[in-house]
Amino acid sequence: MEKSSIGMSHAKIILMGEHSVVYKEPAIALPITSIKLKVEIKKCLSNNILITSHYYKGPLQNVPVNMLGIKKLINQTLKKLNKEKETFNIIIKSSIPSERGMGSSAATAVGIIRAIYKYFDKEISRKQLLKLSDVEEKITHGNPSGLDAATVSSEYPIWFIHGQENKQIPFNINGYLIIADSGILGRTDIAVNYVRELVNHKNEIAINSINNLGNAVRQAKECLEKGNIHQLGKLMDFAHQQLQNIQISNPTVDQIVNITKANGALGAKLTGSGLGGCVISITDNLEKVDKIINALKKQGVKDIWTQKLGSIN
Repeated sequence: MEKSSIGMSHAKIILMGEHSVVYKEPAIALPITSIKLKVEIKKCLSNNILITSHYYKGPLQNVPVNMLGIKKLINQTLKKLNKEKETFNIIIKSSIPSERGMGSSAATAVGIIRAIYKYFDKEISRKQLLKLSDVEEKITHGNPSGLDAATVSSEYPIWFIHGQENKQIPFNINGYLIIADSGILGRTDIAVNYVRELVNHKNEIAINSINNLGNAVRQAKECLEKGNIHQLGKLMDFAHQQLQNIQISNPTVDQIVNITKANGALGAKLTGSGLGGCVISITDNLEKVDKIINALKKQGVKDIWTQKLGSIN
C-alpha cells in the first residue's frame, strides 16, 4: 500500500475585538470548521519535494515568492524530524478564501505540519504545532500575533490578548453563524494605521470605542460559556456601532449588516480589519438562516458561508 498521510485544518473569523486588540484589549476568534483545508502527502519517485495546489504546481525549490513561507516551513519541519533528504508530493486542497481574514495561510501551515508529522508517524503537541506554524506566518505576515494559527488548529473559540498566551474557551452557544463577503478586499494596513492616528491624537470617540469594544469582548466570552446567544447578538450590534464610530466600516458592509438584521439575525457586525471584507451574523434557527441567505443573494452578495455554532463538522 502506498505510503500517505492527511493533515486537516479550517478557517477562522474574529468574533469580536477587531482593532481594540491592538491596544491590549482582548479579542475572540471562532474556528469555522465548515470551511476546510486538507493537505495530503503521497510518496513519489521524484528526487524533489513536489507541491500541488491551486496557486502552484511543481518542485518545492521553485515556488513563487508568495509561497516562500511554505517552503521554509516544510524545510524547517523536515529538519526538526531529521528527514531532510525525504521526498514526496504535497497536495493542498483548500476551501478557504484568501485575503478575507479567514486565516488561509495559517490553515495551510497547520495542515502541512500535521500531514508531515503523520507521514513519519510522529506525534506533535499543540504548543509545538503553533511554534512551527509561526515559521510560515512570520514570512507571510511579518509579525503575526499567533491568533490565526491558534484558531485554525482549534475546535474551540480562542481568547487572545496581545503578548499573552492564547487560550481555548468553552463554546456552549447553540445557533448558526452566517459569513457574507462584501466583495471588497479589506485593507488591514490602512485601517490599523488610521485608527492608530486617531488614538495617538487623543481622539475621544476613538478611545471610548476601543474601551467599549474591550468590555464587549469580555461580556461575549461569558455569553459563549453560558450559551446566551441573544445577548451575544446584542453585543455584536454594539461592537459594530463602535467600529462605525472609528470609521472602518463602509456603506456596503453596513448594508449587509442591515439586511441580515431585517431578516432575523440576532446580531451582525463586520469581521476583521474593515474597509471591506466580510460581515458575520448569528441566528438561532435554520429557517432564519435560509431567509437571511436568500435576502443577501437578492442584493447581489455572491459568497456566503454558514457554520453551526457549538458543533464540530
